[in-house]
Amino acid sequence: MDTVDMMFEKLPNLVGLVIAIYAMLVISRHWRDLRSSIRGWVVLAFTVTLAVFWTAELAVGRATGWPYEHHLEISVTFIAVSIWLAIIAAATGMTYKQYSSLAGFKRWMRKDTANVVTGMGAAAATIIVYAWAARPDTDDAAMTSVLLVTLAYLLAAVTVVTWMGIGAVRDVSRRNLQVRPRARYLAVAWMGIPITEYILHFVLDEQLGYEDYNPYSWIMVLLFLLIVRTYSSKEFTTIIVDPEVEDTKRSGFRVYDIPRGVYLIEDDRPQTAFALFSELVTLPLTPDAAIPRMEQGSAAATLEYLIPRGLIVTRVFPENVRKDHDIQVTPIIWLTESPGERRIAPTSVAVLTDTMIRFMEANPNSIVLLEGVEYLVTFNEFKRVLKALDSLNETTWVTKTRLMVALDPKAFDPKDLALLERDRKVVRGQKDIDTLKKESRATLLEG
Repeated sequence: MDTVDMMFEKLPNLVGLVIAIYAMLVISRHWRDLRSSIRGWVVLAFTVTLAVFWTAELAVGRATGWPYEHHLEISVTFIAVSIWLAIIAAATGMTYKQYSSLAGFKRWMRKDTANVVTGMGAAAATIIVYAWAARPDTDDAAMTSVLLVTLAYLLAAVTVVTWMGIGAVRDVSRRNLQVRPRARYLAVAWMGIPITEYILHFVLDEQLGYEDYNPYSWIMVLLFLLIVRTYSSKEFTTIIVDPEVEDTKRSGFRVYDIPRGVYLIEDDRPQTAFALFSELVTLPLTPDAAIPRMEQGSAAATLEYLIPRGLIVTRVFPENVRKDHDIQVTPIIWLTESPGERRIAPTSVAVLTDTMIRFMEANPNSIVLLEGVEYLVTFNEFKRVLKALDSLNETTWVTKTRLMVALDPKAFDPKDLALLERDRKVVRGQKDIDTLKKESRATLLEG
């Protein structure tokens, strides 16, 4: 019996605790990228929750003591908290991606207090309080009641996550994208841990008395190991970028405003694209510009139209971009192999695409400049880069943003260049940029 207890209780809990500690070290290495994302905080909270749970499970191995007396209450608390964290991760990763940044999540909670996250959180808190007050370990009726309430919460959570997942699949299908397998694995493994705890431990072990060879602890360890492998992968880490409005003191106004859409700016030097971007995000529109009717009619939406927010993704060192083009606070993501804050490796095309899409979805009417396509093609197959650009195209039209892709046409084969030019407005050099400004000025004045 001691050997069985060691193999199926103590050892897996100890292994799980060690993995949880290792996971915290992994999170700490990515923390500069994750700290501005609500997902980063949720992953950290989930890891800490598991570490505390496995610590309590090791303590329960003693014949007496506080943990042993409240073993079931601890299990219910763990199930409720881990499920609620899964709801937050699913909501901000699928249906409510515009609130995936920490700042955006706080705004969501202030603006819309009654939502799926707060509703499921209140239900989780209620279940936890009820479980500790009912003392299910001393009353069979209370045990049955807690069992049913926890099951109802678990089923509701599975329904909510499935509903959001179906919505996400429809969304990516509409954009002709693919759901990354790692994201699916993460969702299944995350929800699988509390489900395993409920079915195999809470019901099979505690209620039906199947204790000796119950593998629930090992299953939870394996599921958590899968999660750690998922969010420690560079392909999974996404940078959440909070937008900033340029407040550089410049004289004058813009008398042009290029239409929403995708622009392929072809030039042997990227300075022309940077100069256009700088004007768009630092110079407000002329006061007599015709402002289109905003969907929400808010002052904030009007301000974002007059002075749009921007994002730069470039191979050029960010400080040089800021110095040469007088860009102060606009976020810049550097394409480089060296690790660091707001840096993405050229091989991580999925991360780059997801980061840019999330920014455009959270900031309609924004302006995004991508420079360094040649650099991306050096590290990836051309078809993979083209597919990423096509997905950005779709998001640009849906979110009514402006995406400028700067590249040197001499760096591409004519057939590849033709594919890049497809479904994008081609702007060749400063001459075409000047023409675009004149055409946009005429449209602006007519509007």
